[in-house]
Amino acid sequence: MPLNRLIWIMLGLGPLFLHAQSWDTTYYRKYRDRLVISVFQSVRSYGMDITQKLNKDSTGQSKVAYKAEANNITGIELNYDKLNIAFGFKSTPPQNQASKGDTKYTNLALNVGGNRWILENSYRSYTGFYNNNTAFYDTTFKRDGVYTQLPTLKSEAYKTKFLFFTNANKFSFKSGYSCSQRQLKPAFSFVLTANIYYNRLNSDSSFIPLPVRHYYDDYGNVNGLNVFAFSVYGGGSFNLVLWKAFFLNLTLIIGPEEQWRTYHYQGEAPRNLFYTSLSGDFRSSIGLNFKKFFVLLTSSSDFSYYNSNVMEYFSKYGAVNFSIGYRFRMKTPKPYARFQQSKLYKML
Repeated sequence: MPLNRLIWIMLGLGPLFLHAQSWDTTYYRKYRDRLVISVFQSVRSYGMDITQKLNKDSTGQSKVAYKAEANNITGIELNYDKLNIAFGFKSTPPQNQASKGDTKYTNLALNVGGNRWILENSYRSYTGFYNNNTAFYDTTFKRDGVYTQLPTLKSEAYKTKFLFFTNANKFSFKSGYSCSQRQLKPAFSFVLTANIYYNRLNSDSSFIPLPVRHYYDDYGNVNGLNVFAFSVYGGGSFNLVLWKAFFLNLTLIIGPEEQWRTYHYQGEAPRNLFYTSLSGDFRSSIGLNFKKFFVLLTSSSDFSYYNSNVMEYFSKYGAVNFSIGYRFRMKTPKPYARFQQSKLYKML
């Protein structure tokens, strides 16, 4: 689907997204008068697989499976009504740094919205990867356990995701992930999403390790891939609630993605290509959500697939979070009470 048509579709649906809608208090409860404070432990992972289609490889030597050596993160999260802020710090040093190298990374996120729609903005940056497929071509790996490393390989991604829930009067997505709300009865909602992002992958040397570079012919000296992508698709999300406290959420969103790519090669001019590919987002949560206290375990993963007749790139990100939190009763500050009466607040 052409980009201009997708933009017009989103503009046409805009009034629907912003239309006021009440919620059924028998299905979920909002905590507008509570300050929600939680502490969390997070484990994150990021990787990229590169597969060639030019030469037969029955042993799997030519596959490159880059992974970032990410650390555990401990932090604190604050929620009040529709405001959310979280910050964390490294709590565990990298494991096997000598064999896997060190990854420098930054993850930032800013989310805006209420129960009908959420606008998620994120920035991810990873520098320094190791090839998890080293053992297939390096005979010394069994002795020293040192992976092939590419410390200058950097991946940066700027992404904006818009989520719209069709059953917002009975379904609460936030109850399963921030616990700023509480689902009381099982409910399902279709989810519509629009995504736009820019992903830049580059290094001062080839992505392909020298021992397997011959499998890739003239494409073995690739050292850069820039992707601008746009997509509109959908999926579903379901909240299961038992005994009003135990809950489980499953969310799956998947669909086609329009991609404008620029490939960079050492000593050659860049190549610009357009593709329609596939992307998706899977999330799940499980926990206990009482009136004031909650325990929460969540996982999220998203992927992007960059396929061509020569090579395939499969980018994947995942995170697992464990949180313990409490809702404190808090009197609404007067400036914020005035904000709650504004048109902008009612749109969120």
